[in-house]
Amino acid sequence: MEKSISKLANQLLEARNRNLEQVEKSALRPHGKLWGMDVFSWYNPMTYEIENVLNSFPTPVLWFGNSVDISKLLTSNTDCLSNLKMICCHDQADLFLPFEVMNQIETFFGAKEIDDALKMLKTFKKENGILLFTAKGENWKKDKNSFELFLDIHQTK
Repeated sequence: MEKSISKLANQLLEARNRNLEQVEKSALRPHGKLWGMDVFSWYNPMTYEIENVLNSFPTPVLWFGNSVDISKLLTSNTDCLSNLKMICCHDQADLFLPFEVMNQIETFFGAKEIDDALKMLKTFKKENGILLFTAKGENWKKDKNSFELFLDIHQTK
């Protein structure tokens, strides 16, 4: 009897850990303010979820995303463009989008490395805006750590 209770407890603990890991990967997370902007991160979101969130934000959005999400969203649907003021591709320097997309975005840039993209963020401080950071793919944990370290350093200043 004691072994079956112990086994059940281990199974529950494993299930809880899996659920917590899934929440970490799939939930939109608030990070407070950075230079007057509300900051959010989202790891491994679905493209349609990014579109819905971009459309729901009440103020202009600065989106730091990976090339796959940016390309997928902005080549299939341009409804969210009216709220996007800046897009940074943090994993590829030369991302090509349709002209009608590029024409509607105030600022667009890319960087091959995430740390280079984050250095550029300082030049785009925007009062009353929203910074959305998304990461997906095999490097999402590395990108998450880089972004959260950046926030730790700059939110305390």
